Amino acid sequence: MMLSGFCVNGPYALITTAVSADLGTHESLQGNSKALATVTAIIDGMGSLGAALGPLLTGYISQHGGFDNVFTMLYLSALTAALLILKLAAPPT
Repeated sequence: MMLSGFCVNGPYALITTAVSADLGTHESLQGNSKALATVTAIIDGMGSLGAALGPLLTGYISQHGGFDNVFTMLYLSALTAALLILKLAAPPT
């Protein structure tokens, strides 16, 4: 259970921190701490929304399609997250 929590919360914490730090260095936010706090809150709120919807989808999918479909949903979620963060993680050209 502890290993599972580490594997889930570790990347979540790193991703939200990386995205917040990246947006915090954007020239449009320079000197505006309220805007930076708002951006950070939106990013954290989206993570919390995902944490709330994940178990809801898991319950629905497991009842209507079985646990094989739950793992497919998890694979697709991980793939989607990787594709969305690829541009941020890629070295600049």
